[in-house]
Amino acid sequence: MHRRLVIGTLLLVLALPLAASQFVPQDFDVVARESSFIVRGHVVDTYSAWDDAREVIYTYATVRVTRFFGEATGPDTLVVREVGGTVDGYTQEAIGFPAIRRGEQVVLFLSQWEDSGDYRIHAYNQGKYLVRERAGKEILVEDPVRQGEARLATPDRFHVEPLAETGLTIDEFASMVDEARAGGRTGKFTRVAQ
Repeated sequence: MHRRLVIGTLLLVLALPLAASQFVPQDFDVVARESSFIVRGHVVDTYSAWDDAREVIYTYATVRVTRFFGEATGPDTLVVREVGGTVDGYTQEAIGFPAIRRGEQVVLFLSQWEDSGDYRIHAYNQGKYLVRERAGKEILVEDPVRQGEARLATPDRFHVEPLAETGLTIDEFASMVDEARAGGRTGKFTRVAQ
């Protein structure tokens, strides 16, 4: 428990220079234009591992892509790497960063890590939506799980609050991405589905 607190505090201190990007919401248009890829996919596998220096734990997710949004196309499978995870009994959590879970149906805004061919979720949790089916349509909703927040609020680290009944359809989302990538403004600020 003490190690988790020390490691979590260390990650928080290391992330302070990123705090402005992490906690200041960005317009949907900005997030869409800055992303390398925007994909609809299925998380088929996840695992966590230390970096080479054994200082940071990353979670790696294999995402099978079923659709690209905007003008971009790419590979059928992408590796998404995010800070945080558990290895050999050690857990690192980066407060507010997205959690990636095996089996999720997702829409992700992705940008590439500078040090590899792996991708990361762009704009932290603003760049991740869960796909749900409602009345025969795919609806995008905000992922209520962020690293650290659930652990601080409840004893269950992956406690998920019930999702709101509203959301954005895949077609509405695709139109917003097209408009944003063409340089237009969608008029949407931060999260488009609650």
